[in-house]
Amino acid sequence: MDGAIVDLDGTVYRSHTAVPGATEGIELLRDAGVDIVFVTNSSTKTREECRDRLASLGIETAVSDILTSASVTATYVTREYPTATVLAVGEPAVTDELTRAGATLTDDPAEADVLVVGKDTAFDFDTLTRCLRAIESGAAFIGTNDDRKVPTDSGLVPGAGALLAAVSYASDRDPDVVCGKPNDPIIEVSLDTLETDPADCLVIGDNPETDIEMGRRAGLTTVLVLTGLVDGSDPLLAEGPADHVIASLAEVSTVLRES
Repeated sequence: MDGAIVDLDGTVYRSHTAVPGATEGIELLRDAGVDIVFVTNSSTKTREECRDRLASLGIETAVSDILTSASVTATYVTREYPTATVLAVGEPAVTDELTRAGATLTDDPAEADVLVVGKDTAFDFDTLTRCLRAIESGAAFIGTNDDRKVPTDSGLVPGAGALLAAVSYASDRDPDVVCGKPNDPIIEVSLDTLETDPADCLVIGDNPETDIEMGRRAGLTTVLVLTGLVDGSDPLLAEGPADHVIASLAEVSTVLRES
């Protein structure tokens, strides 16, 4: 294997805590000469924040080797809608990535050509109303990611997908594009970053709906770790959800031997 797309939340860390075996697994991949790009569906952290969190766990990496759903969304929006005015819903990381990519931002739904919705812990009725009015005014509807839930130190919390569902229901319209895993925008940027053939690339993550589905769509070798959304007692395991199922990243050497 030449490359690996490695998820973060639930695979390498939970909030600020390292997943047991994760640091060892990253070292095993690097010792085997596998290039790594860390790809997270989180839209609440900047790439610099992800880099610093990894460094705090003893994993050094460059910002250029980290992709978030927010950064990929910003790339997509400024490429597909280069002159658009964007109404962004989300944590500061979303507006930060859009600004760095050169997008023009607005708080006025009537001015918006594009509505971007990411995870927003302050999401409320007023936010939902602004989203509805932007869509009713003709804005394109772009989601950063549609994760239903996210593992944290204190347990599962709703993901950006819950907010997308609310906006979709209110507007009677599905997003035009969702940029995060398992969808095409993040697949394309991930493979471009690694500069590798899909047949020579792993995707490693804890979420069958995003990480493993991304690998299936792209023709990657899929590795499910049981350190996040799925554990060893989950009935899903009987269905053979991935090419490889391992307890944690610490067991990735078995995947390398078999691939």
